[in-house]
Amino acid sequence: MAASLARLSSGSKIVNPHDDAAGLAQSMRLNTKVNRLDAAISNNTNFRSMLQTQDGLAQKMQSALTRMNELAVLYKDMSKTAADKAAYELEFNQLDEGIFDMAGKTFNGVDLFFTEGKVFTGDSGSSTLAENNVADGLGAGAGRDYKIQISFEANSAGTELKAAHKALIERAARRIEAIISADASGGNAIDNIVTVKLKDTSDGVGGNLASAGGNAVSGTLIGSSQATGTITIDEADLDSMKGNGSAYSVYLHEMMHAVGFSSRGFGGATYTQANAVAQYNEIMGTSVTSLNLEDGGGAGTAGSHWEEDDFDNELMTGYSEGGAQPEPLSAVSIGVLEDSGYTVDYDAADSWTGPGTGTGTGGGTVIGSVDSVKGAIQGLANYRAQIGAQLSYTNKVNHSLTIEKENMMQANSRIKDVDIASESTQYAKNKILVSSATAMTAQANMLPELVLNLIR
Repeated sequence: MAASLARLSSGSKIVNPHDDAAGLAQSMRLNTKVNRLDAAISNNTNFRSMLQTQDGLAQKMQSALTRMNELAVLYKDMSKTAADKAAYELEFNQLDEGIFDMAGKTFNGVDLFFTEGKVFTGDSGSSTLAENNVADGLGAGAGRDYKIQISFEANSAGTELKAAHKALIERAARRIEAIISADASGGNAIDNIVTVKLKDTSDGVGGNLASAGGNAVSGTLIGSSQATGTITIDEADLDSMKGNGSAYSVYLHEMMHAVGFSSRGFGGATYTQANAVAQYNEIMGTSVTSLNLEDGGGAGTAGSHWEEDDFDNELMTGYSEGGAQPEPLSAVSIGVLEDSGYTVDYDAADSWTGPGTGTGTGGGTVIGSVDSVKGAIQGLANYRAQIGAQLSYTNKVNHSLTIEKENMMQANSRIKDVDIASESTQYAKNKILVSSATAMTAQANMLPELVLNLIR
């Protein structure tokens, strides 16, 4: 009866280990499994919140791209004045900048769009999902044959770029995709693979901001394999570049090098390749046969950039303006890519009519190239579909885990939880037996007690 009372008061069949040693072991295993399932469900719920945040921002990007699509068409109107077009371009570039700003957001300190997803499929198993890097699709690459793939890596100290800088690197890659309009690798899905990481050793603030190089650039970039390049960035300059607004220009400058700028026709005092020279003559109204290359600076500057005195703020000089003035990517620099073997779209060039001119550096999509906007819309649609698929998968896995958890809890309950009705019946039975035994003992003691009373 005492054992029944203990079970009823605790609600457990196993009050002491010796009550059911094997059952106790099974119950402990089931309890820990239920706890692990709870943790897995919690992790998946957090990941679902992250996906919902991604899709919410992607919807805002879609609204911006819809307006940019309209502006790109209005920009082509021959009745518009230069002032009208400048206003369109200003709004267009601001929207583009805002899109890539959203792509660089974080979720509880984790890079929102540059992190692989993980869905816990059981109490110990998990499934890794592709990162939803929407910035990878926000350019002409989704609608054209030419595509750059960015691979972000950690340096020797294990440090990677933060999301805000990754988004700017992706924006620079999309800018190149808007310029190069045809396949360059014999039909491969990816034409250029560019690895980006922080330098292992910093030279301090304001030194060499970044550097780039490629190992598949020789004579012509058109071939049967992908070209590769590497960009390294000085960690000490990240905050200053972001603060003064020069980070994007620096990254685009290095991206141009990574895909082949300065690989052909550079290295001496002048540049003589036909297409870039022709573009310069058209812009400046001259008839020169060569363009001056930088003769100052270190080994990475001299002979591989335009002469600062001749080009001043043009993006591909050897010196950053540090946010002091716009750094447009001119048709002259795009001509270098054509000289290297690429098919290019000069409509994607920034406005530049000589030293110190231009309104700024265009973004991942270009108002003069409707194709770049159409490609961005298609790329964003693809990633929104991927986010939706991952949301659906995560919800289904969580539903499955919830069912598994409920079944584990029921199995555990059958082992350790007391059956109240059965135990109450047992307790009542034992109580009756004790009461009956007590009454019989009392009756049995009555006769001796009477005899003792007579003796007294």
